[in-house]
Amino acid sequence: MPETFFITTPIYYINATPHIGHAYTQIAADARARFERMRGKDVYFLTGTDENAVKIARVAEAQSRDIQEFCNELASAFRDVWDGLNISYDDYIRTTQPRHRVVVQRVFEKLWQDKHIRLDKYSGWYSVPDETFFRDEETIERDGEHFIAKPTQDQTKAPLEWVEETSHFFDLSKFQDFLLEYYDAHPETLRPEARRNETLSYIRQGLRDTSISRELDWGIPVPQSVPEHENHVIYVWFPDALLNYASAPGYLSDDPERRAHFERFWPPDLQLMSKDIFTRFHSTLWPALLKALDLEPPRELFAHGFWTVEGRKMSKRDPATIVEPIEFAKQIAELANCEFETAVDALRYYCLREVTFGADGDFSRLGCVARYNSDLANGLGNLVNRALSMLQQYFDGEVPAAQGELGLISALRETLPRVETAYATLDFSGALSAIWEIVGQANKLIEDEKPWVKMKAGEKESVALLLRELLATCQWCAAALFPALPHSSRRLAQLLNLGELSWDEATDTKELFSPGHRCVPPAPLFPRIPKPETITEEHFLKIMETPNNEPTPSVPPIEAAPIEEIKPERTMIEYDDFAKIEFRTGKVLEAERVPKADKLLRLQVDIGSETRQILAGVAEQFEPENLVGKTIVVVANLKPRKLRGFESQGMLLAASQDDGPPLALVSFDGDVPPGCVVR
Repeated sequence: MPETFFITTPIYYINATPHIGHAYTQIAADARARFERMRGKDVYFLTGTDENAVKIARVAEAQSRDIQEFCNELASAFRDVWDGLNISYDDYIRTTQPRHRVVVQRVFEKLWQDKHIRLDKYSGWYSVPDETFFRDEETIERDGEHFIAKPTQDQTKAPLEWVEETSHFFDLSKFQDFLLEYYDAHPETLRPEARRNETLSYIRQGLRDTSISRELDWGIPVPQSVPEHENHVIYVWFPDALLNYASAPGYLSDDPERRAHFERFWPPDLQLMSKDIFTRFHSTLWPALLKALDLEPPRELFAHGFWTVEGRKMSKRDPATIVEPIEFAKQIAELANCEFETAVDALRYYCLREVTFGADGDFSRLGCVARYNSDLANGLGNLVNRALSMLQQYFDGEVPAAQGELGLISALRETLPRVETAYATLDFSGALSAIWEIVGQANKLIEDEKPWVKMKAGEKESVALLLRELLATCQWCAAALFPALPHSSRRLAQLLNLGELSWDEATDTKELFSPGHRCVPPAPLFPRIPKPETITEEHFLKIMETPNNEPTPSVPPIEAAPIEEIKPERTMIEYDDFAKIEFRTGKVLEAERVPKADKLLRLQVDIGSETRQILAGVAEQFEPENLVGKTIVVVANLKPRKLRGFESQGMLLAASQDDGPPLALVSFDGDVPPGCVVR
């Protein structure tokens, strides 16, 4: 039987429809699940919704709605969004489903029988929106009310409620030594490192027994076999919500097939969540529960960071900070006149490429537009369109025979292990960056080889060799990008007249297209968004008029332009304008990363007459220590401006693919002194 891979997302509170923060976890989980399927593994991808929370009941009651009907409606809305984003989940668990409720009650009974639960009086501060109890030292008093002292981005700033009632307590304190010993023996379990350190610090402060029942009407009732069960429901987090990861695959099921399914896939290989629910719940309560049940803990728990939107914290009070993924994809489709599924891939690409997974990030609508044009339209789309257009124009759509190699095939072989390792370690940005290095090399090779000139000179064999390497690169990209951009990868494979994509077969460049293989006439993968400079943030804040929230309908493919017309548009300037720019050589004396800025390096550059501080957005492409000592080209008469609190006194020159990331700095290999004028 094939090797298994069990991956989970958190189950989401359904008091509102999904936003980009929810979608981020789903997109990342989907990319990893698709990658593992491509490698031949039997994947079980679990997601779902948490429906037993007090705040859900209160929202429904405030709207005079039946609570279960309210849950049904929003659970359906979540599934619609995940389906619209092409999320390939295998199971969708709802905590109001019988298959979950019966397991939670059985586990509660088992914990009571094994003396992991005791009765006591609970008194303390409780946050209904966060479904969390807080210690006195975690609260602060203002104007006679208590609040969370240091709320995270997703925690409420509303007053806490004082609760005094009889409750069932889980003996979490008994598991403190086990957790510390386990994480010491298995350091790979908690990622990234910052979240691991946070968890260990939290545990070492001393774990306290946790109240796990409440006197409420909504939720899973405490089993009748447990004392003081009357009017008590089980705490929504423990063991209710956390137990979904076991109840869904079939733990304690009466169905033999489901129990066998559980045995096959347990334990989870990877569990993804945002960092606010990592330390207290997933890396402390969850493994303690599994130890109490004699179940193996998950192999890896990974917490990603938060998104801000346009530099502001997401808040329902500020509609501009709420990005609804389906509506945003519709707007991208409208701007680019492309298929809705293509726009979804553009959103997926931006989320995975823009920020290192695990770090915080800022979602920019205009930034997504820029990435669409520079990376997708001008980068990959341009490469595919030019290659297939040349194949049609010069060889009637049939792959020619050719001998030799121009360097791209070697680059594909060398880069593939980097891409594979990046996907396997959740470094999605690194995987996509490596793929776009190949895209950049391929587009540069077209410019260097100038096939349109060679065809006029009768050098058809040379063009045939180029085309075979370009088509191999397109095949490689179709496979390497499938985890992140499934729709566009399939469409690219169709243009190349290939079948289903698997990792080994589709990335094997030893066997290239056979001579005579026919490709489909080209159609742009990513139609360019026209005049992006005219698009403002306000464009995205308008109310969409598509009825019933249906996706923007697909549009017919745009016919490919002739090869000579595919190059990006250029804006012409007068010579006098160019003459105003002063270029000088500069030697990098120091280089360091700017705190809390993934893309910025702070350089101290000697330009002959003085030393300038320059901030450059090249941190993702170049290590600081590798720049020290380099002689670069600086725009020396640029007005200073402030970035992240530092003044930047110039600009360095770098080469890139259109608006894409820097590929190389403009520099000198010889002994050129600082301050020389570059003409």
